[in-house]
Amino acid sequence: MALLLPFGAARAGDLKARVTGSEHLRPSALSSATAADKKLYTLREFDPLVPAKYTTIAAKPDKDITLAIYGAGDKSSFGLGQVIRLAGGRAVPSTVVLPPGVSIFFRNDDPFLHRIVGPDLDRELKPGESHKIEPKGKLSVYTDSLVPSVKSFVVVDEGVIADRWPNPDGSLRIQDMADAEYTMKAYFEGVAKSAVTFKVPAKGSVDLKEPIVVGAASAAGK
Repeated sequence: MALLLPFGAARAGDLKARVTGSEHLRPSALSSATAADKKLYTLREFDPLVPAKYTTIAAKPDKDITLAIYGAGDKSSFGLGQVIRLAGGRAVPSTVVLPPGVSIFFRNDDPFLHRIVGPDLDRELKPGESHKIEPKGKLSVYTDSLVPSVKSFVVVDEGVIADRWPNPDGSLRIQDMADAEYTMKAYFEGVAKSAVTFKVPAKGSVDLKEPIVVGAASAAGK
């Protein structure tokens, strides 16, 4: 999947990268919502005939890992703001990283009611409704008092010029980046798990051979 990244009038090469280790990260909202002792409502149904690797709760690269790009440029790539979809009983993407002054839009794409609660926000959203807010703090966490599997992390940071998300297999391709030096940080639940700095040449492309590792297996091998 190719992503156009309009950093400036001068265009140069493409960036290819890969994110690994997301299978070792556990989204806190999903883990909490499916905890047997809490008896909370969840959209997940487990089948004992399905192998554990398919039912184990783990982060999804395209929904839970955010690649924030820092470098020369401005916040024009965010347009009117960043949309966070409430879909499938979760927030997608679960993390966004924004420069100061950029708004977020919570949009209910589910066929049922959500109630988003967080800093300066406590509002019900009917199906199809959206709500705009400009986050103020360095890190804001939003939850859903009606659907516990929803949790959103909003990071406000100087110097970020774009957010991008890997494909489901962890691969990433960004087209037509201006020739400059960039830093890309991989975030999970509002925390930078890894960072890489690279330079896009005036001609050609960049292929990051080393993967961007966001998680590792525990000492117990889990």
